[in-house]
Amino acid sequence: MVPAEALKGLAGVALFAAPGAGLAELLPAVRELPAARRLAHAWLLGVAWTAGALYALSHWLAVPLRSPAILAVAAAPVLAGAVSWLRRRRPPSVARRKRKRPKRLVEWLALGAGVLVSLALLCDTLSHPLTDWDGRMTWSAQARYVRSEGTVHPAALTQRGWYVSHPWYPLLMPVAQVAVLEATRSDLDHHAFRPLYGAFFPVWLLLIYSGAEVLAGRAAAAWTTLSAALLSFPAFAAAGGAASAYSDLPLACFFGGGLLLLLHSPHARLRPSAGLAAGILLAAAVLTKAEGEILAPVALVLAALYPLVPGRGRERRRRLWRQRWRALALAALPVALALILLLSWRAGIPESFESFEQATSRSLLWPGILTRVPRLARDARAEMVSFLNWGLFWSVAPLVLAAGWRGLRRRPVFPLLLAAGVPLGVGWIYATISLRPDFVVMSTWNRFLLQASVPLLVLFALSLRDLLRRAGWLPRALRA
Repeated sequence: MVPAEALKGLAGVALFAAPGAGLAELLPAVRELPAARRLAHAWLLGVAWTAGALYALSHWLAVPLRSPAILAVAAAPVLAGAVSWLRRRRPPSVARRKRKRPKRLVEWLALGAGVLVSLALLCDTLSHPLTDWDGRMTWSAQARYVRSEGTVHPAALTQRGWYVSHPWYPLLMPVAQVAVLEATRSDLDHHAFRPLYGAFFPVWLLLIYSGAEVLAGRAAAAWTTLSAALLSFPAFAAAGGAASAYSDLPLACFFGGGLLLLLHSPHARLRPSAGLAAGILLAAAVLTKAEGEILAPVALVLAALYPLVPGRGRERRRRLWRQRWRALALAALPVALALILLLSWRAGIPESFESFEQATSRSLLWPGILTRVPRLARDARAEMVSFLNWGLFWSVAPLVLAAGWRGLRRRPVFPLLLAAGVPLGVGWIYATISLRPDFVVMSTWNRFLLQASVPLLVLFALSLRDLLRRAGWLPRALRA
């Protein structure tokens, strides 16, 4: 690829990074986060805002998905953020200097591994066309329909007689593809949108590190992030990794990022701006994939119940609830709007030749939820121990969780455990009611693991922290 063409892919990343930086500036709870965590949330906010707003404008106001609308939507938070930054900027003599903490050896290892893998992904996405199956068959195909007619109501989806795979899938990521291709004036089959998907991998690593650092400390967070960076599936798998155009990694980032904002507020308090930021990310999860309709409300419910976790007095629980309800209301508002948008859009999509309903039967749920357990467990284990996809991670992780059980006695563990269990439960039920359970497990179980990966890996870091603290034989630079 010549440099001029590579610039289109980088410009596509900037199309979302710039409005994300503006939104991060406008939301104090995000603006005051540590740099790594702020960078991750800024990127997610940029994708959520730009693609989500274009989705809504096209559906409700029939705004054409062309360059003028795309650039206007992206520019609005950039300008607002610039004004906010100029107004609050302090003179150099008054600005406080933050004391930088020296990095440990394992933190440098995690940083190096993350950077190297991310750069390899970037080179791949800039120089090669898309080669995965669902990325071309479903998400990029939908993007073609949408771009051709400039609307989220293309004839291929809204008129009967067209063969369309999964016509009711949400369109957030296809709209993001359209935004990149239109803004960069790329050809119909150009792959300038691929770096958009590749960027989710370093964001995923930053979410894991920042989420684990808050609860488990720097050493455990670094070891966990290093392990995640070396996993093949999240980065390079053609059936769901960042090198593909599947929506599972974006969904994992939106769900995980929103959940961490809701659960990681100091002393369980939740600022209104943190609630709004989390709501925007969870709304994006709703519009990214069908599972987001379940995951986003679950995250809100877990955040609402978090102050009620046993161990606090009744009066303190009431006080925490009073402090959080406004922020939770702000978080629920974007999610509710996203659900309304999705259901309203789906109402105009007729049944097509292939859909979820035709591949499943609800009559299999009982007693299949019990009788299919041995078969499904065997197939799921075979996917998790695949060395090509996961190395030895899922063989070792249960041992770490069991040996470090003392680290799982903290209050955030229960909501994190439920948050990790919901995507896996959805996947298990899907396989149970599927007419081809073996094929469903083989093709989807790893992707459900990816959707649950952020809370799962934070739980892994908590157990690892307990083991590191008791491993006196390790050098101090490598343990908590």
